Amino acid sequence: MCLISHAFLEHKNLEKSIESFLFYILFEVKNDGFHFVGYFSKSKTRDKFQNNLSCIMIIPFYQRFGYGKILIDMSYALSILENLPGGPERPLSDLGHKAYVKYWTQKVVKYLLNLSEDIENLTFKQISEETGIRESDVIYILKH
Repeated sequence: MCLISHAFLEHKNLEKSIESFLFYILFEVKNDGFHFVGYFSKSKTRDKFQNNLSCIMIIPFYQRFGYGKILIDMSYALSILENLPGGPERPLSDLGHKAYVKYWTQKVVKYLLNLSEDIENLTFKQISEETGIRESDVIYILKH
């Protein structure tokens, strides 16, 4: 059995079997080969919290190039394919909260601007299903 042994992230102390997670790994292709950029993981089974992302990590050298957004976007693309809106595992770090608020705002605003139907009858559930974003996160963004 493989374990992540006491991985410390400011607000998390985890010891879980990695067999229950899927890992999506991002590489940058350069002339000299593949370079590991980062990854995100998610549980193989969806729980009542609808987490589509458990952990995300970008190598410091590759931060601030938009790779985190690519991985977050992929987690939501998978949510749409699975027809299971979701969101990140909580609690979010300060940087995680900032990144997700920016991502959710961009996605929800883009969705609303591209609507061709009657916006008066639009529901939070519809926005959630179309964007893959958990309904409570859609409501949070629209309130703030």
